[in-house]
Amino acid sequence: MLRPQKLLTRAMAAAHERRTGPPLAVRSGTRAIDAITGTQPKRPLRVAWHVASFNERRASLRYRCIYPMASLRQSGVDAVVFREDDAQRPLDCVVFDAWSLFPTVSGDENAVPELAGRLRERGVRIVLDNCDNQFSGALDAAWERGLLHLRELAASADVVVTCSNELARVMQHECSLDTLPRVIGDPVEDHIRYTDDNALRSLLSPGRKLSWARHLAHRARVLTERARGRTPLVWFGAHGNHFAEGGMLDLARVIPVLEALNRERPLSLTVISNNRRKFDAHFAHQSFPCHYLEWDRINFLATLRLHAISLLPAALNDFTRCKSANRLTLSLYHGLNVVADAIPSYAEFSDACQLDDWEHGLRSYLDSPALRRQHLSEGQRLCAERCSHERIGSQWLDALGAAVGQVQ
Repeated sequence: MLRPQKLLTRAMAAAHERRTGPPLAVRSGTRAIDAITGTQPKRPLRVAWHVASFNERRASLRYRCIYPMASLRQSGVDAVVFREDDAQRPLDCVVFDAWSLFPTVSGDENAVPELAGRLRERGVRIVLDNCDNQFSGALDAAWERGLLHLRELAASADVVVTCSNELARVMQHECSLDTLPRVIGDPVEDHIRYTDDNALRSLLSPGRKLSWARHLAHRARVLTERARGRTPLVWFGAHGNHFAEGGMLDLARVIPVLEALNRERPLSLTVISNNRRKFDAHFAHQSFPCHYLEWDRINFLATLRLHAISLLPAALNDFTRCKSANRLTLSLYHGLNVVADAIPSYAEFSDACQLDDWEHGLRSYLDSPALRRQHLSEGQRLCAERCSHERIGSQWLDALGAAVGQVQ
């Protein structure tokens, strides 16, 4: 159900469009064709996203493919996920996910470079999008070949896009690019959408009912703990991966701080992740209540909002240094204060969170509701200004326009 503010915004936008014509972004989506042909546009810009695996549980797929495509469609762009038969379809641009070049997600290591070459011969513009620093550590010969393909595709692409300024600098250096790649961050998720979502099927789904039952059970726990004076903290994210340090075990450094604070200011911790065994081995037995929930897109955001403070520890290394701010912005957007280890993408939000000072930062939030409200207000303002789906969609439209020749 749309909030009254959103209904009012849409009604005002519709009235404005009746007076002035379609939004500039829609007109931009069609003018991009004119930039290539030199004639009046006769059809929308046609763009396909090439991803190695269409697994919508992957946050990066939603942030870097599904949501941008949805925003672009609202701007008049014909945006689709690339299929094999699209190789012969009239396309203006193909956006390649950099991970499709690597053996962890791609079966044929030569398939993507060969496809990009065939598309380029047909005059299709190529955009390379990267959201991680694969250069942070080569695992084996197959990974090295993936890095070689990444360098080659970046060098030949019409536009290179990254998720952070730090990753843009790495890509420019590693791929010997003349210009710094464009930086397009990740939008905040107000709800987690899958492409095949169906209202009736969702209503009748037994799995969905079980998800909400788990949420309600945890809600009861958190409310009971709040009533007893405990402040609910949360950590969320993937438990880790095999090619870089980081993940759930980053919490281990913070546990001694939590133990000490808990003696003065009672607290609880919830871990929302995808590895119960790792949680049980490292975090199940603390002096304060510690809960584990399996990540479930049905109830994740509602469950996240039950908590007061989001903990985002990170071992700073070449991989984590290039990450986007999406976990920080998601927390702020949904009403949680944030205490975190600083990575470069968090710098622009430094006035809205506590960085690199776990004991003092947590203590400040636990002692001062006024500070928490002040930081939340600023953080949510920044999220609305810099991380909305509309703003991110506009940045993608500019990047596509640059690729097809309509430089923004």
